[in-house]
Amino acid sequence: MNKDREFVDDNRDVSMSYYDLCDVDTSTKANLNYIKKELKKLIKSEPYFLDSYSHLYQLLLNEDKVVEARELINMAYGNALELVLDKAGNWPDLIEWGWIENRHIIRAILNKGIDEWMFYRNDVALDIFRKLLRTNPRDNAGVRFYILAILMKMSFEEYEEKFNKGGHYDDSSWKWFEKNCKKFANEFTGLE
Repeated sequence: MNKDREFVDDNRDVSMSYYDLCDVDTSTKANLNYIKKELKKLIKSEPYFLDSYSHLYQLLLNEDKVVEARELINMAYGNALELVLDKAGNWPDLIEWGWIENRHIIRAILNKGIDEWMFYRNDVALDIFRKLLRTNPRDNAGVRFYILAILMKMSFEEYEEKFNKGGHYDDSSWKWFEKNCKKFANEFTGLE
């Protein structure tokens, strides 16, 4: 693979402020309001640090503020593409999770794909997930599972109900993947 086409983002100065904010207790409405306000400040001060968008997106979804949440993840995705695409609009060969600087971008792209899947735009979600998997073949984000679920006609809700164990995924998703991925072998060649 051509290493000239590997994307590695810059270190974003606001990342430490973001991670400090992640430590704030979310059990009170006052704290949630504080977190949302601070996330908006981080977005304004550094629009290309995408974890701020992803975090606020999740908070807004939890409050059933779907329109606002979706606008936010669309902005994050647009900024992610602005960072990684070349002048001709091509994706890089690699955007590896191994570079800490890339993780906020991968999470934003992943959240955009999940958002599209949640709202039954499976073709769009599948396109996003395929590009993300191609550029990160170690698949630290677990995109292969989402691709297989979509190909097997599962909704996001069905996938979550089957595999989400209260915020984490156990090895049942791996067993399911190993059993079913052979049906779509061309999708998963070259994975690490």
